[in-house]
Amino acid sequence: MVASFQTIIAEAMMTHRWIGPAAALLAAALMSGCDTMTADQCRSANWSDIGMRDGLAGKPMSTLDEHAKSCAKAGTRVDSASYVAGREHGLRSFCRLENAAPLGLNGGAYAGVCPAPLDFEFRRRHQAGYAVYTLRSQIGSMDSRSERLQRRLRDADKDESKQLAATDKDDERKRIRREFDERRRDVRKELRDIDRDMQGTRDALRSAEYTLDSIR
Repeated sequence: MVASFQTIIAEAMMTHRWIGPAAALLAAALMSGCDTMTADQCRSANWSDIGMRDGLAGKPMSTLDEHAKSCAKAGTRVDSASYVAGREHGLRSFCRLENAAPLGLNGGAYAGVCPAPLDFEFRRRHQAGYAVYTLRSQIGSMDSRSERLQRRLRDADKDESKQLAATDKDDERKRIRREFDERRRDVRKELRDIDRDMQGTRDALRSAEYTLDSIR
């Protein structure tokens, strides 16, 4: 199984022998996925390290513009040359084909940052991983929706019993039963729709997982 993207980042940092407190702070930023900069960060920025961070995360070159806007508010300027050099260094670690599928499986986006000879295959593997991620997410959402509907059925039974116990009038009891029968019928219809959709999504997931396994 391919290591997680966070592990890849950590290994890349060790490979390039980043040491000391600055490296520890940068590692925390990498693991958290934070891409905003405060005024203090702008004033103390090591733009080579920031470029490396963004490259390892596969961020587009437009990220430099976002940094520049943030730092302009703090009255500081970016070192574009150092940033670009660091970013290119990071991209060399990011743009390994074995990173593509895990990136997609974790729901990460690919911004088309890899060089042309790698881009097509990286994109294909990423899309295969992302398809599995998306389908698994859909199944999770449907499971949650089904559980909520099942609770509504149980609650309806309890509420009906309480209301029936509170009256001895036949007309009122008939109304209560009719109202709760309609409510349960609507909920059961939703459950049947979910079951149908779930089956189709599970079939699609099996196909997507097979495709992913065939390219890893």
